[in-house]
Amino acid sequence: MKKRIVCLLFMFIIILFNVSSYSKTKDFYELQFEVINNNENKNFDIYLLLPEEYIEFVIENDGLEIEYTGIDTLKNNDIPSINVDKSKLQEDIYKEDGVEYIQILLDKDKKDIYSFEILSNYTELNMKYRIKSESEDYIVHIDNFKIENDICEIQYDVDQNIVKQPDKKVFSFYTIILIIILIIIILLALISYINQKINK
Repeated sequence: MKKRIVCLLFMFIIILFNVSSYSKTKDFYELQFEVINNNENKNFDIYLLLPEEYIEFVIENDGLEIEYTGIDTLKNNDIPSINVDKSKLQEDIYKEDGVEYIQILLDKDKKDIYSFEILSNYTELNMKYRIKSESEDYIVHIDNFKIENDICEIQYDVDQNIVKQPDKKVFSFYTIILIIILIIIILLALISYINQKINK
């Protein structure tokens, strides 16, 4: 009985490690932008600004022979790894420090989150967000943000007028495994104790 349980425990740990490594091999991670604490119900337009460098990287990654020509690159070509509604592309190009950014108007999903997929093998977080309303127009830099579980979560707190990542109490993967192993060991000890009581 004990040998079976030990074997099951060993297989369980191997499966957990395989699931963890598989989750890190996705082709894309997701940018998620959320507006929170908008108590005055202000209306915002949220734009994702894709840098020229990223668009050229995707073109090469997809094995396409397309030359970057600004907004027309996305308007006139189908690039599989940039899933964008062409009607959301903005004609005016944003420029910063000599870099061109294509502006994409984003729509909220049912959870009020503005999402966009980015190739996971692109290592720079040099895309930006633009928040526009009647009274505001500013650029959000996310280059110091973190990607966790293939998601980069970004929150714009309207009341505090700050952009941040959500506060989280996170257990590491290995801490979770340790907790599971301790629970299994306790269960094994209980089973062993009960078996000894029955056999007496």
